[in-house]
Amino acid sequence: MSSTAYCYTSDKDSHVFSIFLRNTRQHNDLSQEQFCLYLREQSSLFYNLDTITVSRWERGVNIPSLAKQAEIVELYNHELVDIYGKDNEFLNECTKLLALPINKRKSYHPYYHNDAYLIEEIDNEHPCFHLILGMILQYEGNPCLSLDEIDRQRKQLAQLKINVATAFGGQIIGHCLFMETRSHIILELLNFKINLQDITHQDAQGQANAVLVLSSAGATTQIENSLMSIYMYFFASQKHLTYLSFSVCDDSFVKKLNGAKLSPFKVKSVSKGKNKVDITSFLVSRSEVMANRFLLKLAVISPSNLNQIIDVGVKGKQAR
Repeated sequence: MSSTAYCYTSDKDSHVFSIFLRNTRQHNDLSQEQFCLYLREQSSLFYNLDTITVSRWERGVNIPSLAKQAEIVELYNHELVDIYGKDNEFLNECTKLLALPINKRKSYHPYYHNDAYLIEEIDNEHPCFHLILGMILQYEGNPCLSLDEIDRQRKQLAQLKINVATAFGGQIIGHCLFMETRSHIILELLNFKINLQDITHQDAQGQANAVLVLSSAGATTQIENSLMSIYMYFFASQKHLTYLSFSVCDDSFVKKLNGAKLSPFKVKSVSKGKNKVDITSFLVSRSEVMANRFLLKLAVISPSNLNQIIDVGVKGKQAR
C-alpha cells in the first residue's frame, strides 16, 4: 500500500488520526470494507474489525488504542511521531510534561528551587567531560558501568552522549547518559556478560540499531522529563533505530518507567562492596515506543521546541 501526505488544517475539529486514516484510505482508493479487510489480513489486532468501527474511527466518534494506531500507520510507511508531531493539540499536551505550573513543581535537590536552568550537551572534547561522566556513574551506582581512567580514554568514549541541566553558577541539577549501539551488545550487557568498559573498547561493526540509556535524572519532574525528551527525540528521529533500552539502578527512575507501563526485562541484585544494588533493565521495540503515550509525548519534542518550552517556563516565573 502506498503512503500519502496528510493535512491538518481542513478538518480542525477532527482528531489527527481520524484525518490520517480517512485520507490514507481514500488515497489508496479503498472502500471502508476493503480497508477493513486489508487490516484484518495484515494484523491479528484487527481480527474482528468491521466497517462500522472504521467509520467511527474516521469520524472521530472514537479512536483506536495507540497500539492499533501504530500498527496502521506503519503499514503505510509512517509512524505516530510523524502524525502527532504536527498536531498542535497534542504538542500542547506534551508541553505540560515539561512546563508544569511553578506551584506544582517539586524539587528533589537540596539547593535548587525551580530557578532558571539550561541544558547543555557535553561531548568527549569538553574540558569537564571526565568529571561529569565520573559524577554520573557515581550517582547511578551501577557496578556494570565502571570505567578505568576516564580522562585517558576520551577517544574511546566518544560514543557516550551526555546532557546536563545546570542552574545558577553552573550547579548541575539533572543529567542523562545514553549511547547508540547494537541490540546484541545491549543483550549481552543486560544479561551481565559484558560491562560498559567492554562496550567502549569494542570495534564498531555494522550500523547501530538501538539506543541504550544508562542514567537519567532531574531535580524536578520537569527537568527529568526535559532530559528524557532529548534521547527520546533522538531515538524517534533516527529511523534505523529499532530498540530502546534502559539499564539503571535509580529506584525513582525505575518507578517512573513502571508508571509509564513499561515492564522490566530483567532485575538482578549485584554486589557492590559490602552492599547490593538492584539493576533494572528495560528493552522496548520501536513499535512499543510509538504505542506508549508517555514516551510518544516526549519523542515529538524537538530540541528547538524544548528550548522554547524551557525559556517560556523561566520567563513565566520571572513575571510573577
